[in-house]
Amino acid sequence: MNASITINKTDWSPILSQIQRDDDQSLPVFPGDLKSALLSHVGLTDHPKAEAAYQLASDIARLTTHCDPEVVYWFSRLVVLLDSEG
Repeated sequence: MNASITINKTDWSPILSQIQRDDDQSLPVFPGDLKSALLSHVGLTDHPKAEAAYQLASDIARLTTHCDPEVVYWFSRLVVLLDSEG
């Protein structure tokens, strides 16, 4: 069964389902440019504060595991602030 992961009306499953753990890596990683994928997924590629939100999510994640799933989690929590600006 493929559970849907929705936070703030955004289904994050398409991003999370691409994250994999390779044999030579200790933490799971997104195969590609995670920042671009996240910004595109929520339609904020041209938002002036979107990159700052991604960087903040990455910085918060750095306090613990700093793995890609954690960056996705924190970005999903921060992106609601950008949505509410409009």
